[in-house]
Amino acid sequence: MMKILALDTSSKYISAAIADGIGGKIIASVHKGADQMQCERLLPEIDKLLKRAKLKIGDINIIIFSKGPGSLTSLRIGAAVVKGLAFTRKIKIVGVPTLDVIAEGCSGSLVVPIVDARRGNVYCSVYSRKGGKLSRKMKYSVIPVAELLKSVKGDTMFTGDGLAAYAQYIRDNFKYKAEFAPEKYWYPRAETVLKLGLGLIKKRK
Repeated sequence: MMKILALDTSSKYISAAIADGIGGKIIASVHKGADQMQCERLLPEIDKLLKRAKLKIGDINIIIFSKGPGSLTSLRIGAAVVKGLAFTRKIKIVGVPTLDVIAEGCSGSLVVPIVDARRGNVYCSVYSRKGGKLSRKMKYSVIPVAELLKSVKGDTMFTGDGLAAYAQYIRDNFKYKAEFAPEKYWYPRAETVLKLGLGLIKKRK
């Protein structure tokens, strides 16, 4: 049966999961802080995960990874590791936008993920949820928070690590009701990367 490795290195966490089959059944996962040790910890964590799943990297058929935006250093490390693992073994690679992953992990009928881009800007988009299905309503952007708030029409669930810097500004300046996801939902998880990546694979078939 097909084996899939899902990874996210876009934030201060290493998040990884291994699934058995296109149905996405998780057989091993990890989600832990990495900070400046991302480079040193990523490959050992993947190795530990493979051992827990009783697999070798050569058993992996697909790698799905969160391709950003986020921490540039962490994203580069993640991309380099993915390419290094996949290239010689001819493993298929699927990239998933990080903002999609953050939005998917949060409840609400109107969801806005924001990732701190520094200097008053955020990486962001706007999503609506109908019947449990999330759809993107705005292009992926890097804009000031004030500009983002002008683009959002309606009561909104905000999420993402940008809230650490901008939650109070949103409270003070947003014209509609603003709700804020708990911090544990701000960061992408490999399980959600897997879900969205499998969705892309199925669409391409």
